[in-house]
Amino acid sequence: MIDSYEELVPQYISKEDFFRFAIEKTIYIPDSKVKEEWEALKKRISSNKPAFMRGMKNSVDNQLFFDFYDHVFGNKQVKKDPSNTQNPAKIMESLSGYKKSKDLKNYQLTPLFGKSKNILTFCAPWNMAYIPNILDPLLNTEAKGALAQEFQAFFLQHNMEKFKPYINEYNEMVTNPHFVRKIDDHFHTVYDNVYYDNEIVMKFEPIFREELSPIK
Repeated sequence: MIDSYEELVPQYISKEDFFRFAIEKTIYIPDSKVKEEWEALKKRISSNKPAFMRGMKNSVDNQLFFDFYDHVFGNKQVKKDPSNTQNPAKIMESLSGYKKSKDLKNYQLTPLFGKSKNILTFCAPWNMAYIPNILDPLLNTEAKGALAQEFQAFFLQHNMEKFKPYINEYNEMVTNPHFVRKIDDHFHTVYDNVYYDNEIVMKFEPIFREELSPIK
């Protein structure tokens, strides 16, 4: 089987050089601003200020997320991002100093750890970067082959190390026994709520728990 990625790397460029290019040319928010914005995001959420998530296609699923954030986080102002990227893009442009349409060509904004329906991570400054467009095929979840798998593992490990303090803090938050108990209690309440069809809730619950799971 011919793998087009492996036809390029390492035949025309060494794997080491390609991986180094990926790290050196990825644009992150400066560390000092990551800390400031992360603290500001947590404060907005806990203070019942507007917070954003990537929307679901189904309005009922969106409402299930909104109800959860209301009951567990005490935030009644969670909204779908209008374009599914608008608010992360604003943060990235403001804090990185680069506006994609003005200062960059052939770059794209990407979440580093996913979890786009989680208000703690969707706009988290440690969960976003501008990456060269050339990297997207290798980072795409549909990419196959040994090189794609190796590069994805390499890139993830680099970002996990780079943002380790924030990831550790986030993981502690979502695995805290009190928080986990509140999630369980919330779902017991939802299943008892005649407003919702239990079959819909059963399909939704695994999606939700994955979104609120630790980053590994």
